[in-house]
Amino acid sequence: MMDGRPKISAFMITKNEAAKIDACLDSLGWADEIIVVDDLSSDGTDDICRHRGVRIKQRPFTGFKDQKSYAMSLTTHDWVLEIDADERVSPEMKESILSLGPADFASNDCFEFKRLTNFWGKWIRHSSFYPDYKGRLYNKHNGVWSKGNVHERFIPTGTTRRLAGDIIHDQNLDLLTYLQRTARYANLSALDLHAQGKLVKWHHVSIRPFYTFLYRYVVRLGFLDGMHGLVISVMGGIGTFLKYMRLYELQKRLTRFPDDV
Repeated sequence: MMDGRPKISAFMITKNEAAKIDACLDSLGWADEIIVVDDLSSDGTDDICRHRGVRIKQRPFTGFKDQKSYAMSLTTHDWVLEIDADERVSPEMKESILSLGPADFASNDCFEFKRLTNFWGKWIRHSSFYPDYKGRLYNKHNGVWSKGNVHERFIPTGTTRRLAGDIIHDQNLDLLTYLQRTARYANLSALDLHAQGKLVKWHHVSIRPFYTFLYRYVVRLGFLDGMHGLVISVMGGIGTFLKYMRLYELQKRLTRFPDDV
């Protein structure tokens, strides 16, 4: 503990992130500890982490919440910073964290930051992507993980405070990869809904996908992001459609698909 400030452990989960993990680790040089849980990467992600002295454990993927909660359980310190391998701590965000004093940590359970995404070489300022507040610095003992295994988040018990500085998110996906990732998240979301006993209604596959598109493109001003905003908004509608159609398949037992993705 320095000047009364608690030590902070950073943790992340990885799968074939060799192209991005160096930048992420570079931005965490101030952290007191870094924990990585890797899903059996085949591109050398684990070797990069070991070479840089990062504590890494390999564990087959069973769901985002499961993987992240396991990574958090390996951390030594009470306060943890959750980050993804394709993200970086901006200099302003680092300054905000290091400027916190003992009283700040004592009176809050969580600190959240805006996430700024770079997609196809453009910083996305609208389209529901920004400001995208994320609670990423929190006391791991004062809260619980959300129930679903996708769109997972740590839910703090007490006060959450917003701090200056962006989480830099490098989402340089080609269109096919973006679509595949959208389908993967849609499948995981459908599995969560199915496990909760949710049923598909007609408006889920007809009105809701269009609403998702319009919300991103019009309400959240996606049109101001140009072609990038259009792609993000369309992909949101596609994801919504795929999620509920996959739930329909599960509900009606129309076809059999592997649940492990």
